[in-house]
Amino acid sequence: MRGILVVVACSLVLPACRGTPTASPANEAGPSASVRLLFGGDVMLGRGLAPVARDDPSSVFEGLAMQLRAADVAVANLESPLTRRPHAVDNPNALEAAPRAARLLAAAGFDAMTVANNHAGDAGTDTVTDTVSALADADLRAIGRTPRAVVIERGGVSMALLAFDASAGSSGHGSVARWRPDRARAAVRLGAARSDVVAVSLHGGLDYNPAPDAYLGAIARRLARWGADVVWCHGPHVVQPVRVIDPDRDGRRTIVATSLGNLVFDEQGIPGTDGGAVLEVRADASGVSAFRVGATTIDVGRVAFDRWLSPEGDAVFADGSWWAPVRPFPHVPMVATPDRLPTYPGDGWVVTDAAVGDVNGDGRAEVVVSFRWPFSPSWQTRTLPRHRWADRNGMKSVIGIYDGDTLAPVWVSSSILHPVDRVVPCGSGLVVGYSTLNDPAVVATGFWPWHGYGFTSSIDLSGAGMPGCVDVDGDGILDPVVTGRSPS
Repeated sequence: MRGILVVVACSLVLPACRGTPTASPANEAGPSASVRLLFGGDVMLGRGLAPVARDDPSSVFEGLAMQLRAADVAVANLESPLTRRPHAVDNPNALEAAPRAARLLAAAGFDAMTVANNHAGDAGTDTVTDTVSALADADLRAIGRTPRAVVIERGGVSMALLAFDASAGSSGHGSVARWRPDRARAAVRLGAARSDVVAVSLHGGLDYNPAPDAYLGAIARRLARWGADVVWCHGPHVVQPVRVIDPDRDGRRTIVATSLGNLVFDEQGIPGTDGGAVLEVRADASGVSAFRVGATTIDVGRVAFDRWLSPEGDAVFADGSWWAPVRPFPHVPMVATPDRLPTYPGDGWVVTDAAVGDVNGDGRAEVVVSFRWPFSPSWQTRTLPRHRWADRNGMKSVIGIYDGDTLAPVWVSSSILHPVDRVVPCGSGLVVGYSTLNDPAVVATGFWPWHGYGFTSSIDLSGAGMPGCVDVDGDGILDPVVTGRSPS
């Protein structure tokens, strides 16, 4: 959920505040090599989508283009063969699309598409050749023509991408990589030996089933034991939950998405088919470190990004949202307690928490204090007259940022809409624990990014947890985290 910080600019609250906004330079240490891979479900550009792809191609992925282009590698399953050949198989689902649709995919931000699915050969035995040729003309890699991995390198991280058709009654027999355990095992192990990250695509499963597909899940467990870091699936046309598994208990966990649903498709008239999900993972030379899932919707042949979903368990903040960590990391918040507290406002305050850290990214430590202060009505509180601003003692919740050396006020809020009783400076911002007015127990958490004169809107997580600041991925940069969250 996204919260709202009800605060007043520094210059309006404290005359002693600094008059110049604090810059937020990049961390001088610099991050270690890390990449982001984004995976999508079924992409179908034929049948009912053909007119949109022909007449308004840029609109098909316009609502998702920002996410696709931000990733280092973006890939999805191409459910519609790219060919001019007539439909040849004995079924009514003619999904073929014009070869020019490949340019649409490249312009949107995709780097590769999988072709191992049950519609690969719908226009005859040469259909796959046509599709691979059209993709190559648009500078897109085709994955799944053979069991051999396609290796892509970005930022010093090598990724082996494989795809297998695990569906029944496929028209792609002999022309794409079919699921055969012996061949898959050899291909995955070879990819793991030669690359930093292995991601495997599977097409199949039970149509329109929102529960985790047992068949694809069983295959995913095999792939995980052989060395796959990510197993992402498509075919059921609806979204299924994403899980993290470690079947051989070797400590290297595997992300499994048994169905990401429809990324873009024409109207199917079945609940759940008018949207999908994208799976984005962060990876480095040691494998996958974290992932997040984004919800998408389809409207008249066009896909739009909705939002990043909150993790169910522990969370680490990066790239504007919370991610689910895949590797274990120390559950010890790296928080320093100040040796002394500021004198402003001093008399009359009740301090609930205090910590030392770089909040505004200027490379210097600040003292952060959450406290209660006698409530008095203001223009701000009058905007929400029904909201309860004061606790049983007539005190409101306030946050103050103070210079680490002089303890002079840098920024002090007015009334906080949601009381804060836990503060952890981290990553050019503040990790907070929300409480209720009359109970200090943490009921929700969030991260407040610092921007110029103050904080931007908070990015919050529901439920109890412990705000912290640790180096999750070992790159020397501290990351905002929330630990001790229980999966729903």
